[in-house]
Amino acid sequence: MKCPVSALAGALVVSGATLLSSDANAVGTRTFELDTLEELSGGDLKGVAVASDGTVRVGWSFGTVSLEQSTASFSALPLSDGSVLVGTSPNGKIWKVSGDRATLFADTGALAVTSMLEGAGGVIYAASMPDGKIFKIAGGKVDVLAKLDASHVWALAWDKNQSALFAATGPGGKVFRVDLAGGAQVYWKSDEPHIVSLATDGTDLFAGSSGKGILYRVTGPGRATVLYDFPGEEVKAIAVGKGQIYAIGNDYGEPPEAPSRGGKAPASPQPTTSRPKPGKGLLVRFDAQGRPERLMDHKDTHYMALALEGDRAFVGTGAEGRVYAVDGDHAVALVADADERQIGAIAFAKGTPVFAGGDPAAFHRVTAQGGDGAVWTSKSFDAGLRAKFGRLSWTASGPLDLSTRTGNTQTPDSTWSDWSAALAQPGAVTSPPGRFVQVRARFARDPKSILAGVTLPFVTENVRPVLLDVSAAQKGVTRETKEGLTASGGDTPKRESVVRITWKVDNADNDALRYRLHYRREGQTLWRDVLRDGEVLTKAEYDWDTQALPEGKYRVRVEASDELSNPPEQTQKHSLESTSVFIDNTPPVIAGLTLDGRRLKLKVTDGLGPVARIEVAINGRLEWRPLGPADGLFDTAEESVDTDITGLVPAGPHIVTVRAFDAAGNVVMREIESR
Repeated sequence: MKCPVSALAGALVVSGATLLSSDANAVGTRTFELDTLEELSGGDLKGVAVASDGTVRVGWSFGTVSLEQSTASFSALPLSDGSVLVGTSPNGKIWKVSGDRATLFADTGALAVTSMLEGAGGVIYAASMPDGKIFKIAGGKVDVLAKLDASHVWALAWDKNQSALFAATGPGGKVFRVDLAGGAQVYWKSDEPHIVSLATDGTDLFAGSSGKGILYRVTGPGRATVLYDFPGEEVKAIAVGKGQIYAIGNDYGEPPEAPSRGGKAPASPQPTTSRPKPGKGLLVRFDAQGRPERLMDHKDTHYMALALEGDRAFVGTGAEGRVYAVDGDHAVALVADADERQIGAIAFAKGTPVFAGGDPAAFHRVTAQGGDGAVWTSKSFDAGLRAKFGRLSWTASGPLDLSTRTGNTQTPDSTWSDWSAALAQPGAVTSPPGRFVQVRARFARDPKSILAGVTLPFVTENVRPVLLDVSAAQKGVTRETKEGLTASGGDTPKRESVVRITWKVDNADNDALRYRLHYRREGQTLWRDVLRDGEVLTKAEYDWDTQALPEGKYRVRVEASDELSNPPEQTQKHSLESTSVFIDNTPPVIAGLTLDGRRLKLKVTDGLGPVARIEVAINGRLEWRPLGPADGLFDTAEESVDTDITGLVPAGPHIVTVRAFDAAGNVVMREIESR
């Protein structure tokens, strides 16, 4: 498995656990071994966290408030009274969540509320798209503070005195400075199509782009330097804390496009609000000198939200609806697994973590650390075939209750077994045989318990290997193919006494297979061994030397056996025959060779046939010219030539060499002298 923490965090959702076996190709006992973050975090987490050291422990328990009439959440703003404002789409509403209740705070009429700030006197400033408006909300009244020369306002940030707002916009890649009276001017313009994220450290402004994914340091009006060029297309969010800059970037493989009113896509590349397919996410921290350090990355999901609390960064993903935390030592933990597809905003309300999800829109507030409902459930693991599961064991500090369930569908449904009785200590699995299995651990007995690893042995039912096709052909044989016959006058056939035997087999349980080969001559019933005594064949091909066999038509039979992986009473076999293969190691015979003037006559006879080719050369020169058969076709074991070769043999005495090939490439040569 991946070892470095950054790489470990880069593939946190995987298709299976580490699979251990004494023989990787055998159907014998194999084991699901779950002891890393990526293996332990693929399932469902309720009130637990999975850390990069491969441990599961009590984590966040959170309450959920549905944000009706909205499908996505893009911003969250904690207020001084502990309530939280959530900006949503597609109706541009701002919801106020207090406790477990959400009420409508403001309706902007925009498509989405992308960013919010709180000013003096509780005035709320909200950015929107796609109309390029910044709203001022006070006393329950929604007013337009400014209409900018841009269609999308992606992010807001205060200047150092909170006397003006900075607004990140696109297309055009501009940052506006907007005073609290609504006056707006371009503060800085980039070469990028969109600026989508902003943050300030009190001195400089940091801006992230969509297009080439560049993080800028804006030091004054019209002045900026590049702090970092991310490998993807987008710097989605920026946060500042303790003199350090944090930024998340995404690589989608192509510039994304944002939604617009009427469903018409903008002409230029746009940043994204929702992605149909996951991208790749990267979190980078910059020290006071601007030196970058990668803290975490994912190859299977992009990042949507970023927040800081102490020395930990919290990141919300754009797939699977998860929240990860990472500290300065690169210790990564999966701390929340929501039901929504993506996490659009993360914040801290009076020190309490809150986060908003999308698809559908929902708000979550952390209510406790763990609790009686703290449950870790693995993903559904695939044994490949119906399997019997053995002794479930685990490593833990403190008491835990583990149980299993099995089924034959990838996604658990009503056909799966019920959860088994809980095991307080390692013991035999009582769930019935099944192809898929899940493991569940409950932390109710002791919230301080830590699960460090799970091991589950299994053995699948033995399935017979089935041969699908057997092919046998003598090397060098001229046969009709999709490309046609070998042209006369082209490369000459190469005689081979070796027959190449190949086959295909369906080996569903991936057993190590042994093959036995037999042959018989057509018209006979006795099968004889192709392999030598004691020869063990495990490859699906064989070169059979037929030099000592009489010519004729033969068939080859291949038997596949899984005896190398199973005890005798469980061994399964299957055999299949090839079509006819010609064995011909004897050259044809040239008889009746005469040359009367320039009239050449001869007869070629082959024991098996057909005669495939007759050629002539003059005076030993390697310029072979084809001759046609008397009946116009090379289709039998006997062919005659009766032809005038005046055009090939000039006047005077010459040595005329005739050669003939059969279909197996056997060749015979005869000479005659012209006068």
